[in-house]
Formats: sequence, structure tokens, C-alpha cells
Amino acid sequence: MEDEPQVLIADFTPRVARDVFAPAAAGATGAGAGAGTGVEVSRVRGGTFGRLDLIETDGSYIVHSDLPGVAKENVSVSIGEGNVLTIAGERKRNSETKDAHRHIFERSYGRFERSVRLPEDADVGKVQAKMADGVLELSLPKLPPPENRTRTITIQ
Repeated sequence: MEDEPQVLIADFTPRVARDVFAPAAAGATGAGAGAGTGVEVSRVRGGTFGRLDLIETDGSYIVHSDLPGVAKENVSVSIGEGNVLTIAGERKRNSETKDAHRHIFERSYGRFERSVRLPEDADVGKVQAKMADGVLELSLPKLPPPENRTRTITIQ
């Protein structure tokens, strides 16, 4: 089951959701997930790690991803073709205590991966990342709007 993608539906404004959650990888679909809503889905592997928020400001995009108990040395962030952001890592299991009796065992551990498509106007060449208190923060400035390349042609 860990190898099968789990699908989450975006909870953003329609424009941001359409831009951000365009299918990040082939096969990133779920049984009816987002059907008819105009909201695309992202790909998640490995449990509940990597849940994220994407915030748009006037000049940038900010991504916050919750990674409780994950050391920053065990996290990798990449942006691939098509502006696909991938956050991957591993939460290691704490050392076992011999002769300990577990009454409740709910905390998860293991490898995880989360991929989402960033908006087209995110300047992926200038991304900055920091991690504090189990929260990864990425900051991506926006590219300037494209110039109007329309020109009038005189008919002779």
C-alpha cells in the first residue's frame, strides 16, 4: 500500500487550484477525485507527511509543508520539468527500547513524497527554502508579466 499513490484534493481558490494542481505526473488520478469540480489533484506517496499550503501574494508564492519529526537532512526539494515541485524525505523511527510495552502505536514513519505543479509565473530559478519547527517554507518570487507582443500590421 505504501507504493500506491494517495490522492488529495486542493482546497484553494479555483484559479490557484487549477494552476497548482494540474496533474503532476501521469497516473495521478483518483476514483472521482475532483471530478467535475475544475480542481485537479496532486500526487502523494507515503502517508500524511508533506501536507502543504500554497499562498499567493502580490509578488510571490509561499509554500508551507508540515514535516513533523523529520530532520532537514532527510528532506529533499526539487523542481522538475513543467514546474513540478517535489518534496521527498524520510521520518526515521525512534530507537526501540528493550523490554518496553507499547500500549498505543499511532505515529507513522518511513519515506514520503509529495509533488505539485507550481503556477507558470513562479520564478523557479530564485526559489529559497528554510525549515524550522517541523515546517518547510519555500518562497518563489513571481516572474514579471509577459510584454504585450501584439503589433499592428498595415494592409497595403
